[in-house]
Amino acid sequence: MHPVFGRTGRRSAVTVLAAVVLWGPTGQDTAVADSRHPVIETLPEQEVRAAVAAARTPVAVNLARSNLGIPAGEAATLRVGERGTVVHHLDPAFAGRGGRLPLAVPGYVAVTAHADDGRAVTLQIARVTPAGGGAPRWAAVAAAQDATEADLARRLEADEVLYENQGPRGREWYALDDRALRPLSGGRGQSDSPGPLTIANYTKALRERAVPAGPPPAPAVADRSHGSGDRTWFLVGVGILAAACGSAALRYRRGRTDRHHG
Repeated sequence: MHPVFGRTGRRSAVTVLAAVVLWGPTGQDTAVADSRHPVIETLPEQEVRAAVAAARTPVAVNLARSNLGIPAGEAATLRVGERGTVVHHLDPAFAGRGGRLPLAVPGYVAVTAHADDGRAVTLQIARVTPAGGGAPRWAAVAAAQDATEADLARRLEADEVLYENQGPRGREWYALDDRALRPLSGGRGQSDSPGPLTIANYTKALRERAVPAGPPPAPAVADRSHGSGDRTWFLVGVGILAAACGSAALRYRRGRTDRHHG
């Protein structure tokens, strides 16, 4: 066997096997049961307070007023709330870790403001890097005319956080703790599951939803009806690696045939 073909074939085979083990049912169940890491990465209280303070800046207030259609020169009062709701998202690195925890990380802090006429607007405060560089800071990145996050937060039980999932029908809301996701409904987001979903079953559903349809579009945080496509973690990765392995094996067989006839 040619040494280059031999090493390539072994590396490809090992990589494919590793991908299958990591995202196969056994590997996934082991990963989500790993008690060394928490299921949820929490946001320190001082950071939540900093996000709420960012919702009171003139830039954030003007964004909220604009979303409500209040003219810049109109002396309308906008009362910004004193509490923030941390919205958790699926950790983008979760798949790269082979399903290893943590599963959920803070996405943004929702702060509700009310106009004089009673209308509500939710400011979405996230960490952004200044255009000129420097450390990330909290800033208003979007606004929506409702109080979805605050309404759902009132339904959370002890040790639960609000979790936003991008499902087949768009935005879905859950109450998440270290054992399961409990479906919630709010605004246009309606969960698929009729009852609590274990962490293991949720990660299994993520894998089964994955389809080789190219990279998902970037999510629009303020659009209550828009959701990003599902990630193609398992099928695309294994397909590419399997093709590489098959190509290496074919070259190896050809090499043996040529040497035999030579």
